[in-house]
Amino acid sequence: MKFQIDDLKQLLHSIQNKQIQEINVKSQEFELTINKSDIINKQIIGLRNKNTNVKKSTNNQISSIPDNELSNRKLEIYSTIVSPMVGTFYRSPAPGEPSFIDLYDIVQQKQTVCIIEAMKLMNEIEAEVNGEIVEILVQDGDIVDCGQALMKVKPILE
Repeated sequence: MKFQIDDLKQLLHSIQNKQIQEINVKSQEFELTINKSDIINKQIIGLRNKNTNVKKSTNNQISSIPDNELSNRKLEIYSTIVSPMVGTFYRSPAPGEPSFIDLYDIVQQKQTVCIIEAMKLMNEIEAEVNGEIVEILVQDGDIVDCGQALMKVKPILE
C-alpha cells in the first residue's frame, strides 16, 4: 500500500483532533516523524532568541521568563508595502533621477514610494501609513509578483 496525500491529510487531522504530541510512521519506502512539542519549542525559541536569552534545561524544556521582563521589551510592528500587480519595480520615476524614497526616509500616507511598470504603464505605489522605511526588500529593476512584499515601514504613532 502506498502512502497518498489524502492519507497524510487524514493522519494530520487525526493528530490534531486526538491531541497527539508525537508519532512515528515507518514503511519500506519512507519514514515520517511528527513531534508537535519539538516544533512549538523551536518556534518559541526562534521568536524569543532575538530579544531575550532563552535558557534550555537538559530535558529540552524552556525555562520561564518573568512577565515583567517581557513587558519591558518594546514590540516592533511593521507595515508592509506589497505589489498589487505583476511588473517591474522601479525606485525612481525615470533612469538617472533621484529615488522616490531611500532607506530610513520618513513617508506620509498616500506618498508615492515606487512605481511598478506593467504592460508599458507606470503604476505609482503609495505608502498606506505614516512611517519610516526600515527595509527595501527588492532591487531596482526586479520583476515582482502580485502580493510580493516590497518594503517594510515602521509606523509613526502620533
